[in-house]
Amino acid sequence: MAVIQSILYVVVLIGVLVFVHEFGHYLAAKLLKVRVINFSIGFGPRIFGFRKWDTDWVVRWLPLGGYVQMFGADPMMPIPQEDLEVSFQHKALWKRAIIILAGPLANLLLPIPILFFVLLGSYEQDHPPVVGQVIEGQPADGKLERGDEVVAIDGHEVRYWSQLLDIVSDAAGEELEFTVLRGGKELNVSIVPQETLLRDQFDLFSPTVGRIGIAVDQYGPVISVTDPGGPASKAGLKTFDEVASVNGEVIKTITDLENALDKARGQTVELIVLREDMADVPFGRLGVQRPFATAMSLEEREGAAYTGLSSAEMIVSQVMPDSPAAKAGLQRGDNLLEMDGRKYNLFGSLIGELMKTWEDPHKLKLQRGEETLELTIQLEKVTVIGEFKEERPVISVGFYNHSKRVKPDPRDVALGDRFAYAGSKSIDMTIDASTMLVVGLYRMAEGRVSTKSIGGPIMIGAMASKAGEAGIEPFLRMLATISINLGIINLLPIPVLDGGQLMLFVMEAIKRGPLSIRTRQIASYVGIALVIFLMLFAFKNDFERYFQGLFG
Repeated sequence: MAVIQSILYVVVLIGVLVFVHEFGHYLAAKLLKVRVINFSIGFGPRIFGFRKWDTDWVVRWLPLGGYVQMFGADPMMPIPQEDLEVSFQHKALWKRAIIILAGPLANLLLPIPILFFVLLGSYEQDHPPVVGQVIEGQPADGKLERGDEVVAIDGHEVRYWSQLLDIVSDAAGEELEFTVLRGGKELNVSIVPQETLLRDQFDLFSPTVGRIGIAVDQYGPVISVTDPGGPASKAGLKTFDEVASVNGEVIKTITDLENALDKARGQTVELIVLREDMADVPFGRLGVQRPFATAMSLEEREGAAYTGLSSAEMIVSQVMPDSPAAKAGLQRGDNLLEMDGRKYNLFGSLIGELMKTWEDPHKLKLQRGEETLELTIQLEKVTVIGEFKEERPVISVGFYNHSKRVKPDPRDVALGDRFAYAGSKSIDMTIDASTMLVVGLYRMAEGRVSTKSIGGPIMIGAMASKAGEAGIEPFLRMLATISINLGIINLLPIPVLDGGQLMLFVMEAIKRGPLSIRTRQIASYVGIALVIFLMLFAFKNDFERYFQGLFG
């Protein structure tokens, strides 16, 4: 049953993509008054079909492609004088180019309506534009505070966190006026978003965006014991413990914890604490949080509660063996103070800076027990096996923190805002995905991306099956991704592909006349050979991914 289901997902996926691609050719041909003889989905023997609009519409047995047969496309075919006006070869060069380009263009445009409806259905709630954390040393430091609600930017109302991010991202280096609510009062602050280079984990895409150094989430109540002789240590607390309640009051964030303890300064408080222990289970060892109760006697120093604890946000919780972090000498429990002379209070911000300039060595200043150390870390690019057994280059860092992040309760998004968000994001996501694919192909030609990442029908089948089992939304997202792949690949200048046909048209334009039959035949033979080679190469990769282990 699972095999049949997987085959159905693949058939639906390829069927939709092929239909859209060929319908692009068909629609352009009809608009430019070229007769279409046959519209075929699949190859091989005919399953069923019908004739409509002077065209035979046919579905065939082998669902690995399709074609649109246009009248006069074969240069060897004699064309009666009365039919010249509906012949493909007798159309102006620019009209033939539009017809050929329409197929890949249809695949590149298909993701926009798909993603529009996916986002329209999924973007029902968003977080309010309330500052959860301000990153030290960033443009917002000293201007915005935790708890500030951004109500407008440059006079334009802001209702959701995603709106705030989009406005800031598009305004790198430009001064923005933020209107914020703080303590019930409205005030204006001017901030210039810093130009920030983003790099994805595969090192393919590096856009420059604006950032001001704020986060929507707050630190969770995961603690670090900073004083071995302080109240927290005496109460039996350890670094990476999570405080769940203080005197029965539920604690959600580190701010909640600080406020609850400060109110009880000089007193003894009852704590419920969660501590992660490793438990033996049938399939290995699993981290389990076990609750326990303890009492902590708080001291009062300079009019405030002294606890001997702080957030574990910048504490290293795990170092992977043989990773750049391990080679640098990082250890579990290290408190990260600075990187390259700059202080950080958000772990993700430090990792982001490391990733942006991974080729360069970085100086890490840290606290280990009573010692202050300085280490040098050099990130590495490594090859990993992806979800579908494809090889992928990723930037290896090798250390992690254990700090729970807490976001504010989301609010409902108005229908009009959902339409606006889905409309803009669907276009942006399609452009970004197309750009990443083009860059990936270029990096592959440079040798910086392994050709083992190329996949064939078996890998596509695995992806379609997994996405289909996960639900309609993942399947539609994957359909959009594969459609972009199909559109870009068809534009490659390989004869027999659409891009190859366009290349021949360019040669024809330069020559100012039609190419010889011999030239077209040679181009076709070369194109067919290249396509067969690429297909065999993709099948080889698929075989090595999924079947090589069966033969030792």
